[in-house]
Amino acid sequence: MNISPDDFKKIGIDSSAIQSKKEQTTYKIRYVTRYVRQWAIIEAGRKTISQINFIDCMCNAGIYKDGDFCTGMEVINIFNELAQDPRYVSKKFVVFLNDLREDRINNFISIINGTVKKSKNLKIFTAHADVNYILDDIANATPLHRELFKYGSCSLIYVDPYSFGTVQIPKLHNILKDNYCELLFNFFTSDFNRNKNQDRGRIQRCLGDLKPKDRKQVVDDVVRALKVGKIKYVYLYSFRTVTNAELYQILYATPSLKGLKALKDSIWDVFDGEEYHRNHCDSGQLSMFTTEDIKALNLQEYELEAQNIVYEAFKGKTVPFLKIEEKILVETMLRSSQIIKHVLKPMIAEGKVRKHNDAGKTNFTEDNYTFI
Repeated sequence: MNISPDDFKKIGIDSSAIQSKKEQTTYKIRYVTRYVRQWAIIEAGRKTISQINFIDCMCNAGIYKDGDFCTGMEVINIFNELAQDPRYVSKKFVVFLNDLREDRINNFISIINGTVKKSKNLKIFTAHADVNYILDDIANATPLHRELFKYGSCSLIYVDPYSFGTVQIPKLHNILKDNYCELLFNFFTSDFNRNKNQDRGRIQRCLGDLKPKDRKQVVDDVVRALKVGKIKYVYLYSFRTVTNAELYQILYATPSLKGLKALKDSIWDVFDGEEYHRNHCDSGQLSMFTTEDIKALNLQEYELEAQNIVYEAFKGKTVPFLKIEEKILVETMLRSSQIIKHVLKPMIAEGKVRKHNDAGKTNFTEDNYTFI
């Protein structure tokens, strides 16, 4: 809890504008904000970057009924903390908040004014408009576009709708095809599955020219539509119900392998490396496995899968570590820090891989490897 519901009125929060929070939402916020923190630290550490932008296109009201902050509010606090760090005082941190409802934005402003002692180099801008209007604003030659993509700026766009038939995929495509940025998009596959056969235009408007027949095709089509311009990597992480039915996937699109590495770290830190998040059912029984047991079991499964994938991909070839790392990050659940110990060293010991030692015996990341 960030704010006691007893204090809502004192801060100026309109309780009629806020919602209850489900379990998957709690984990979604943890996942997104864990990544945002790492992304912001990486970008703020670059000499060529002077401004770090987070754009929450559907920001909600800033808080839930239980007193927990929404994603945008958590990001404001992360940015405010980093803005005061002596290493980053020369950097400008900017949060853009938008929601269709003005009462939600007013709540957000009340929470910021009542809880945040803003650093000088933290700037917050608000708007209340339809998400597709904002996406057009980001894509086209507008003041917002110029602010987000000017020299020295880096931008992470977050789009978190309540259903599939809200955000028009072509508008996301238009942003990514012409601009260097990252995207986190809540891709509501369950809404597509539930309503595709009785759609009266709502879903098709969001798909544009795409004509998917089933869930697999809609995922493939949307990934293809968003893997444009500078975007090199698209990664999806699934959220499921207690009965294991998929609710949505958080789609991540980035031009940078460093970004994908940070995302994988977030998955392991928040979900212990589970292939997907599944809402919990409290049976009242104690689990036989600890968190560390679960991590170890997951790792054991993933390392064998990764070894097989890279061996099939590179058998008979000599490749640098970067190629191996990229293959594993894109196609498996492993994070970068697990590759040497759990993939390369076992394969070297088995005689499947030869390390060239071009940069010395102990340097693995700057070396070449022959798959025998």
